[in-house]
This record gives sequence, structure tokens and C-alpha cells, in this order.
Amino acid sequence: NPCMTSCPKGLIGTRGHPVLGIPEYSGGCTGCGKCAAVCPGLAVTIVDFRKSPDRPVVTIPFELGSWRLSAGRELDLTDWEGEPLGRGTLVEVRNAPGGGKTLFLRVETDAGIAARVAGVRIQSPGCAKSRERALEVPILDEAVVCRCERVTAGEIRRHLRNGVRDLNELKALTRAGFGACGGKTCRSLLARLCREEGLSPDEVAPLTERPLFAETRLGCFSGGDGR
Repeated sequence: NPCMTSCPKGLIGTRGHPVLGIPEYSGGCTGCGKCAAVCPGLAVTIVDFRKSPDRPVVTIPFELGSWRLSAGRELDLTDWEGEPLGRGTLVEVRNAPGGGKTLFLRVETDAGIAARVAGVRIQSPGCAKSRERALEVPILDEAVVCRCERVTAGEIRRHLRNGVRDLNELKALTRAGFGACGGKTCRSLLARLCREEGLSPDEVAPLTERPLFAETRLGCFSGGDGR
């Protein structure tokens, strides 16, 4: 367990299972930061009250780069669930010990929330608003849509533009969906190509469901009665 083994003073243990148990801190931290640097889940923060009991400095592990961060910036702080807690002032950005790419953000904040700080919010909530329609990269004409029968997106588009609106008819024309998988892998790509061509689901008849099958020699079924 890296939580336990990283501490040079052995101050971190676990309750119950040595790996799955809840970590417990027994006191006496020197602030070396090795536990916060090693934790793969960025779940360890360090709260330093030594300079000020009212405005402690919280060390937060961070892995999104420092290109938008500089000392003096006011940051929105969040708890373990990503919910807002309050604000803090960025004191310093430093490399975490160990030579990895993890950074430490040292943030001064109010003592009342310091122990619950788990992260920072860099961008405004508006930057992550959901889109009315999913962003899709167009499928290239040479891309293989039906792997079983090697049918390309260009072939599918040509028939859709010629007026085909039934995917079973499209299957007869191109063999897309005719392979051993029964259309299990290409069905979603065919629907995506229809969307790219501006067709709504109501305009296109779906593929008829077929069970998954595999070619099997008749000899495999003989001998059931012991002969």
C-alpha cells in the first residue's frame, strides 16, 4: 500500500485490510509530501497550520499542468465530491518529490474548510456545459464500417444519397450487417452515418436482429448418444 510505505516515519496505517482498508494518520507529520506525491488517486492533501492557525496552507496534488496557474491567483476550492467549499489564494506551484509529473498547489485558505479541501476548479462551469448534440468526427469514406464483409463508409453513403432508407435493403446491396456477427459491430456505425447524412431515426428502417452465429462442422454435433 503506497499510503503506508511512502511515509518515512511510518505515520500512516490502514483500518482492517492492508490495501482496501481506510487509511489512518497517527500524527507527527513533517510535511515532506511523499504520501501526496505517491498516491495514485490524488487523494492525499497536507494542511499546514504552522505559520497561521487561521489561514493554513493546503498542499493539493495536481496533474493538469501549471500553464494557467501563478502565485497570487484566487482559486475556487472543492471537496471530495467536487462541490464548492470556498476560495483560497495560490501561494506556490512546485514539483512533487519523486521526479514525476505531479505538481503541488500550495493554497492559503480559511481554517474552517482546510481539512475538507480536495481539489481546485480551474475553469468556469460554463466551459463544461453539455451540448445539445454530441460532437462527432465525420467517418472517412475509406473507413471500414462492416468488418465482417469489408464494407466502407463511402459505399454506405452512396446508397443513402441514392435514396435507400431501409438498412435491410442496404444490407442486401452492400452486405453490411451480413457477416458472422449479425450486425453487432456495424449497427451503431450505420446509425451514425445516417445522422451524418441528416437522416432522423424515424426515416430509416433498422436492421433486423439476428442471433450471433459461428460456422461449425456437423461432426461437432455427432456422438451425442455415445455412438
